[in-house]
Amino acid sequence: STVTMSVYPQTGLTATNFRARSVVKSASKRADKVDQYFAATVTRRYKKFAVPNGVYTTQCTEGNVKGQAEEKRNAALSKEFRMKQRSAFSKAHDLFENRKQALIAAHGCSAEEKLLVSYPKLAAAYVLGQTEAMRTCSRYVVPDTVAEEYMAAAVDKQMKMRGVPGGVYSLSCAEGTAKGQAEAARVAALGTAFRSACASASATTAARYDAAAYARNHFGHGCEHEEQEFNTYPACAAAMRSSAYGY
Repeated sequence: STVTMSVYPQTGLTATNFRARSVVKSASKRADKVDQYFAATVTRRYKKFAVPNGVYTTQCTEGNVKGQAEEKRNAALSKEFRMKQRSAFSKAHDLFENRKQALIAAHGCSAEEKLLVSYPKLAAAYVLGQTEAMRTCSRYVVPDTVAEEYMAAAVDKQMKMRGVPGGVYSLSCAEGTAKGQAEAARVAALGTAFRSACASASATTAARYDAAAYARNHFGHGCEHEEQEFNTYPACAAAMRSSAYGY
């Protein structure tokens, strides 16, 4: 007996191949929805961790004058759109870099590692949420000495040079969509540093210890000299960041 297979006009696809591709595409969309849900859940959990009592601290201020918080939300949406325009190489690099950092943060849990490998958006949210909740960022860790301030500035400069090796900023670097917003972002960054200096002694100490521990685990790669630098200069450790963050 012979089996007849209909062919769709202008495509060259048989009915069997067409159905197979439709199933794969549908499954991919469902997996992406699951990935988005997991990422949103992790982000929400880390926000609750950073603000356990429901009252935002000085860490969470998104501007200094009326309207700047809304501008930050618009900038986040704009950046999300721009990040989709990256090259295939850049997307693949960020995927594997976020996965590596997330696996380090998973502290050896096989169940978490399986989820982080399967869902890339979850891995990115896991990494970014943890760094923000633990305040392991150069804007939150206040240098104690002139030497520590110099070391932190030197590391920050190296991180930016790595992100922009040719001196031309990428799509992820735009700080606004209209005139004046980039300057407002710079002022907001200075405001964050000032508020961090006004934090309580316990919050400041916790940020310094968390920054040193995070840098040792993620960027020290077993080097005793680097680990000693992170312990001695926590602000230097806070300036370390993954190459997938963008600048």
